Amino acid sequence: MIASMNYTVGANFVMKHPEISKKLKMLKDAGVTDLWIAGYSYGKYDCDEETLRRARRRLLEEGFSTGVLSLPVGHPGNSLDPFNPNIELAIKKTWRYRVDKHGKEEYYIACINDTMINDNLEAAKLFTQLGFTRHFFDDDLRLGNHGDEVQGCFCDDCIQKFNAQVGMKLDRETLKRACLGDEALLDIKEKWIEYNCSKLTDFMVRTKVPEMISGIMVMHDGGRIHGISIPDIKKALPDCMFRVGEWHFDDAKYLSPGGKESLANSVHTHLSLIGDNPAYSESTIFPAGALSPDNFIDKIKLELSLGLKNIFVMGGSRFIDDIYWERLKKDRDMLIALSEEV
Repeated sequence: MIASMNYTVGANFVMKHPEISKKLKMLKDAGVTDLWIAGYSYGKYDCDEETLRRARRRLLEEGFSTGVLSLPVGHPGNSLDPFNPNIELAIKKTWRYRVDKHGKEEYYIACINDTMINDNLEAAKLFTQLGFTRHFFDDDLRLGNHGDEVQGCFCDDCIQKFNAQVGMKLDRETLKRACLGDEALLDIKEKWIEYNCSKLTDFMVRTKVPEMISGIMVMHDGGRIHGISIPDIKKALPDCMFRVGEWHFDDAKYLSPGGKESLANSVHTHLSLIGDNPAYSESTIFPAGALSPDNFIDKIKLELSLGLKNIFVMGGSRFIDDIYWERLKKDRDMLIALSEEV
C-alpha cells in the first residue's frame, strides 16, 4: 500500500497564486496526501513567519498533512530552476563556503560549522512553534558532490579541527592525496571519512528539537565518502526519516544504458541500511519537462517495486506542470495496486 504521496510547495505560492484552489484540487485528485512547505534555504527563510503560518493552516484546512523542508547548506549550483537566472543562490553572509580538496570555494554551499548549525537550529525551533512536527533536510546536507571520490570540506578550520581530533598535523595537500587513494595514506583516508560522517551526524543531532521528527535525504549512491552514514544517523536519531535520492531526473539519464539498474541498486543499498525507519522516494523531474510523463510514472512504478511506500515528488521553485498530476490521477489505482503486491 502507498503510505503517502508527498510534494513540496512554497508558502507564498499557497497564499498568492490566483488558481491555488484549482492547484490543490489537482494534487488531491492525483493522490497527494502530504505537502511539505519550503522553510529555510541557504541560510534564509523562504517567507515571513506569518505567511508560513497561514499557508500551513490553509493546507490543513484542505485536508493535507504538512511538513517543512529546508536546504540547510545550500546547493553547489542552481537546483531550483536553471531557467531562472534571478534566483538568489548565495548563502548567508555570516556563513562560510565549503572548500574543495584543491583549496577552492564551492559555490553556493556552506561549510558545516557552529554558526550555520545554530542558525538551522533556530529555524527548527520556529517551525516547531508554528505547529510543524516533521522537518526534512534536503540532500545537499552532505560533504561531497555526486561521485566516487572521498570528499569533505577542506577549509583551514575544518583541517585544524580534524588534526586536533586525530592528533596529527596534516595539510590540505596530504589530505588530498589520501582522498585520491594514496596507498601510504589509507589510514588517514579512513580517519577523514569518519570525521566527516561525525560532522554530518552531529548536525542532525544538534538541529533536532524534541517536538520535531527530523529527516535527511540521501543522494543517489550517497554514502560514507560523502559524510553520510545512515547507521550512525539512525543510532543518534532512532526515529529519523530518510529520502532516497535517484539522480535520474530526465529522460536521458533514466533511459541511458544501465540507468534503471543504477537507480535500483542505489535504492536497494540505502533501504538495506534504513531498515524499518520511514523511507521516501525522490520522484521528480528536472529541469522542467525533462522527464516525460511516461517515464515519470515508470520511475514511480520502479520505486514502488523496490519497496518504497512513501513517494516524494520534489518541485524545486516552480509548480510541476499539470500534465504530470493528470497522469498521476489517471494511473493512481494502478500504482496503488502495484504497491500492494510488494
